[in-house]
Amino acid sequence: MKQDHRTQVGAQKRKTTREKLIKGAMRTIADHGIDARMIDLVVREAHVARGTFYNYFRTSDEIFHEVAKEVSIEILRIVDPLTSQQRDPAARVACGVRSVIKLAINYPIFAQFVVRGGPPAITEGCLASEIVPGDIAAGIASGRFSISDKKLALDLILGPVIMAFHTVLTEKVSRSYPNLLAQAILLSLGVSKALAKKYAFQDFGEIEIPSDSIIANASA
Repeated sequence: MKQDHRTQVGAQKRKTTREKLIKGAMRTIADHGIDARMIDLVVREAHVARGTFYNYFRTSDEIFHEVAKEVSIEILRIVDPLTSQQRDPAARVACGVRSVIKLAINYPIFAQFVVRGGPPAITEGCLASEIVPGDIAAGIASGRFSISDKKLALDLILGPVIMAFHTVLTEKVSRSYPNLLAQAILLSLGVSKALAKKYAFQDFGEIEIPSDSIIANASA
């Protein structure tokens, strides 16, 4: 029993330290980008020794990609409860785009991380490799999207979203900005004007942020 307890305590300590490093890296990248100072800045932000960093990650690139994967998982955890209720792939895309932009508006650290990290900050993980491509494939198969190039369709969704993150950080946007962006993306995919407007302004409900969210905790 004592050995089991020690094992559990050790595992929890490792988990807590890793979370501190991930959160510290997200804030560091958001503030400074990825450069030669990054590891020093991360350990300072996470309040751990430099040697502790190397117990978990080998390079700055490695921790960046791990943070990006965690962010992808977190976006999916926050957005999926709303998007999964929609049967039409166009509605799922519109709901996802609007939800992510609102997340960026409410949590600037998240938006800054993506802007500083560039496309890899949002294309790591299953969100960009499975979920969005799945909606694209469904939209093309059903005839909802007239575009036939799946890679181009992915760029037409993720590219404007990344640029929108920069916009919400540097400008005051209108309340309808997420809706108008979603509408424009649907139109670029070949959705009819009427349907693009319908889904862009449909009430999908509000996103909920889990208390243990890396996005929320990094912003605290």
